[in-house]
Amino acid sequence: MALKRWRTVVAEAAHADRVLVLALLAGVALGCVLLWSHASERIRAFETAMAGSVRARSAALDMQMRVAIGHLEALRQRAEFFYAEFPAPDDVPNSNLLTAFLASNPKGIQQQGYSLDRLPPPYLVDQIGNVVALPLDAIGQDPKLSRPDPAGWRQEVAMAVQLLPLMAVTQKVLPEARGLVYASLSGMMVVHPWVESRQADLLPQVGSLPAFVNAAPTANPQGTSVWTLSGPSGDLPDSAVLALPLTLQGRYAGALAVDMPIVGLREVLGAVTRVDSLLLLVDEQGSVITGSGRRPDQPLPRDVSHLFKEGQLVDGTLSHGIFDNHVVIVPLKHAPWRVVYIAPAGASLLPILTDMLISVAGFLAALLVVVFVARRLMLRALAVRDKAAMAEREARDAAERALTDLRAAHDELDFLNREKTRFFSLISHDLRGPFNSMLGMTQELSDHAPKMKPEEVADFARSVHEMARKVFELLENLLQWSRVQMSGTPFAPTVFPMREVVGDAIRDVASAAQGKEITILDAAGDRWVLADRTMILAVLRNLLMNAVKFSHQGGVVHVTSRALGDRLEVAVTDKGVGMEPAQLALALRGGPKASRPGTQGETGTGLGLTLVRDLVLRHGGELKLESMPGRGTIASFTVPLSHDPAETRRLLSRAAD
Repeated sequence: MALKRWRTVVAEAAHADRVLVLALLAGVALGCVLLWSHASERIRAFETAMAGSVRARSAALDMQMRVAIGHLEALRQRAEFFYAEFPAPDDVPNSNLLTAFLASNPKGIQQQGYSLDRLPPPYLVDQIGNVVALPLDAIGQDPKLSRPDPAGWRQEVAMAVQLLPLMAVTQKVLPEARGLVYASLSGMMVVHPWVESRQADLLPQVGSLPAFVNAAPTANPQGTSVWTLSGPSGDLPDSAVLALPLTLQGRYAGALAVDMPIVGLREVLGAVTRVDSLLLLVDEQGSVITGSGRRPDQPLPRDVSHLFKEGQLVDGTLSHGIFDNHVVIVPLKHAPWRVVYIAPAGASLLPILTDMLISVAGFLAALLVVVFVARRLMLRALAVRDKAAMAEREARDAAERALTDLRAAHDELDFLNREKTRFFSLISHDLRGPFNSMLGMTQELSDHAPKMKPEEVADFARSVHEMARKVFELLENLLQWSRVQMSGTPFAPTVFPMREVVGDAIRDVASAAQGKEITILDAAGDRWVLADRTMILAVLRNLLMNAVKFSHQGGVVHVTSRALGDRLEVAVTDKGVGMEPAQLALALRGGPKASRPGTQGETGTGLGLTLVRDLVLRHGGELKLESMPGRGTIASFTVPLSHDPAETRRLLSRAAD
């Protein structure tokens, strides 16, 4: 009986063991499934992130190519515009560069070429390129080249020297470019940076340059931009040349090209961080142009088309599981190339599994921490409740403070509205007074002019003119201020010399200055600014009128300027009555209360400085007032400087012609 019972217990234990083993196996299987699912999600996330990174690098490379194409388009448009501006050879103007080029072979000797080896002043070799032309005998030996008649040759040379400054600008914008070239069917070449004619190795090959040939209508009938790769035979290319055909007056004249070193493209493409991964730039056939690997000594493949089905490059993301290569292919919009990223099989598996183990260990550690801190959290529950009550009280106090601030803001807004109403009432009063006086005087003239002496009539006329002038100045400031406040004044900045505007403003206030025998000294200098000329004239006129108004009889007013970085500070200085600190703060704030009578009782409305401040703010500048009682006032403001006034003068003079 006992033996039977023992056998029953053993059987039940064995059954329990089997159930436990099955449960453990089921748990292990479920854990593996969960881990596999999590690993698959992480791998997909890794692939998505990597694809985004490759697209971002491709976009950066594509942007560089787009910029290069854009500048070549600008050069081509400049050449076409030259021929549109001067369609007849006789219309072409002379220039220092054109004269120096033609003077290199003044007699047109057929065995002698042309060049700008000797640049005329003020050009320097590190600022501008060179124009080099083959001798006429060499032109006749190349069937692809032909030179026009002397008049047409002079016209094409004039166009070529016009490209030199623009090439210099393009070189600054594309610092990674090795050089820019214009190769012409006439056997002429424009190169930047400057190189001496005897060192221009490409000149004898001007008719057979690969980029020149690929851009010709026979190979490029649509006239689009063409990329040409070059380098040592049997090795990866070391240079990419972007060429753009140039058609002038309906004929193919040559090609504009920019030489981009492959090393610069590789730097823009960037490096890889994953072990054994490759980031490549390939052409349409899958041949590798350049790229980078994780190890510096890792050789790059010459061709990657074998990695894809039927040797075709399929744009997008290609991945066939954890144990297959992960590939991302992104085509470029502005070049017939693709960016290819290749991660070897299993490259993402180890870091993902490591990350998962760390996550599991962190979860267990967090669980233990939760168990140990549960009791402390429960003990702190009451403290949290007390803190919540305190926070509620603080929130209530904050709401009350916010309500108080809102009321204060409402009161301030109401005050400002009352001040504005009072401000316009004062303006209306200042307008009505002079008009009533003028109406009375004109009525007096109308009734008694025949009986009045000429001196009395002249005196009446001067008084009427002075009142009309004051009313006009008031109306002009009022209209300009109201337009600025309603954004109705068009903001049209142009480049102009500050000296001209200062001179115009001085002439506008000359009559008021002469009445008080005040001398206005102009020391503003010959700097050029980028601003709205009408607005700056209004600013200077108001500041000068204030300086004259508060200057003593026979005083002096100075207008000076100085450069502060990329801005110009213009200052109007007087030695008049000056202001107390309270008056200075009131003047900066503006409004009717800011108006004070001048040294001879001149009146105002306080609108001038308000207008000046708003106009200066439209230019992103700042208005400053510095004053001491009895020692005068300095009123200064800032406007943007023009960075290239010499080039601006040249363009303005051409536009005027």
